Amino acid sequence: MTDTFKSLHQNELIELSRNEQTQLEKLEKLWLINYKPLERLPESNPCPLPKPKRAPRKPRKSTVTTTTTISSEKTEMQNEQYVDPTTLDDNLDIVYRINIPRLRPHWRHSSIDLQIKAYICKNNLIEPLINWELLDTVMELPLEEATNIFQRHIDEMLKTA
Repeated sequence: MTDTFKSLHQNELIELSRNEQTQLEKLEKLWLINYKPLERLPESNPCPLPKPKRAPRKPRKSTVTTTTTISSEKTEMQNEQYVDPTTLDDNLDIVYRINIPRLRPHWRHSSIDLQIKAYICKNNLIEPLINWELLDTVMELPLEEATNIFQRHIDEMLKTA
């Protein structure tokens, strides 16, 4: 309506008599009083206020970590490189590393190395055999014992499959 009133006032092509102009002004005032267009405006959707900037943090003190002697097995494992299993022969024995993150509060991150045939890795036969019961059992034990139990479980399940 506001646009209509503006166009009628400003349009030079439509000639309104003096009486018509006064009637138009009265109509516009009546419309403003009864309709109250300012109350019907859409609610604004303001952007959220920017977060206040934090004071710069003090640099942390450096911590010294001590390391124990690395056994020869770990040194050998570090020198190994990833090999695409699809390029290997099916009956070749490979080391299949499973990284288990800290999924429960009392667990620690660990890596378990399994000895398997390449075709098992190619066909992804290990992942479906891992369940929560096995993980709960394995993650409570020391790494060597956990690796042995995990290896036995995988070997048994692959024999039955």
